[in-house]
Amino acid sequence: MKGLMLGGLAGMLFGGLFGDMGALGEILGLMINLLAVMVIVMLIRKMVVHFKTQREQKQEANPWKR
Repeated sequence: MKGLMLGGLAGMLFGGLFGDMGALGEILGLMINLLAVMVIVMLIRKMVVHFKTQREQKQEANPWKR
């Protein structure tokens, strides 16, 4: 099980399905890994934006407590 956890699990799940496809199976495995990386990056970005806007709203709500 190499690579990312999700990619490794997907490789194990789809290994029998993509095993006989040759290069196409490798491309589909790569696409699954790229999709997993994109989802992780999007989740991290969403968390950063959420906490940043939450901090800005707290500062705007009470400007005298600086």
